[in-house]
Amino acid sequence: MPLRYEHAHLVHRDPGAAVRFYQDVLGATIKDHVMRHGAPQTKLLLGGTMFIVRGVRPGEPPPFPPAALPRMGVDHLGFYVDKGEYEPMLRELRAKGVRVLEEGDLPHLRYCYFEGPDGVVLEIMEMK
Repeated sequence: MPLRYEHAHLVHRDPGAAVRFYQDVLGATIKDHVMRHGAPQTKLLLGGTMFIVRGVRPGEPPPFPPAALPRMGVDHLGFYVDKGEYEPMLRELRAKGVRVLEEGDLPHLRYCYFEGPDGVVLEIMEMK
């Protein structure tokens, strides 16, 4: 049975702030915004795929903070940048006050892990 990747669903304490982060920092665009089960839900297009950001639903326990390393489940979300875009993107992240968690330089790529809303870990990579 062939499968196709469709979306990632992210729950945030402040979904409005999360949507702004994904727009301002990563260039996401809004595809749709609705209230679903009592919480705002926004579909974003980001890096060629859809991210659904939603708030905590009434009566739902708030999301727990990300676990210490190693994280179980989804560890991080990674994105490639075009050649020559890594350094400008890294400068932009820092200028916007984004917390850089780790930088690395491997034989085949450079990478940077950084913190998104509610501790979501994101990564940018540039192939060499």
